[in-house]
Amino acid sequence: MSPEQLEAAQDVTAGKRLWKLKLVCIVLFAVWLAFDLWSKADMQERLGLVPRQPRSAHQIDVIPGFLAWQGTWNPGVTFGIAPGQTKLILVLTGIATIALLAWFGGTRSRSRSLHVGLALILSGAIGNLYDRWHWSEVRDFILVYLGELKDPSWTWPNFNVADSGIVVGVGLVLWDALFGIGAQEAKQAAEARKAAKAEEGSSA
Repeated sequence: MSPEQLEAAQDVTAGKRLWKLKLVCIVLFAVWLAFDLWSKADMQERLGLVPRQPRSAHQIDVIPGFLAWQGTWNPGVTFGIAPGQTKLILVLTGIATIALLAWFGGTRSRSRSLHVGLALILSGAIGNLYDRWHWSEVRDFILVYLGELKDPSWTWPNFNVADSGIVVGVGLVLWDALFGIGAQEAKQAAEARKAAKAEEGSSA
């Protein structure tokens, strides 16, 4: 087999692995999105979370002094940022989702962390986008706190499964860009550009 044929065969194998990775991440996206929407609906019913009421009628202490299920309506984005900007958030989230879909579909990176991260971010973004479109607010139900549930000494803003996916996904994408395969691929691309520029200079 000639070097050209060997390189072509390697490209075909790499392409198959890449599309297999994308397919696995599409399944992850669908499962995480379904889990997010199911958990919101389940908790909305169990906790008595009614639209236009800031908190649920009930709350469930899961790990006393640390974790509880408490339904709230979030008029902003993740962890309550930018409250009341529903139309602007819808537009920006829609644009960001389209950009992320293009990135996920178009990237030729072999990085698992990049693909998994993008799948989680997309599932979280679309899950919360559904809530915002349907109710103009997002259903949150996970409460992390310290102290007594009735009168906690500290609380983290209520969040949901979609928010968790977004945070973990962003972390994976950043890790890949700084330390993972993405960082290696960026370095190799920069070295290739530098070598090509040097070759052009020497031949001029």
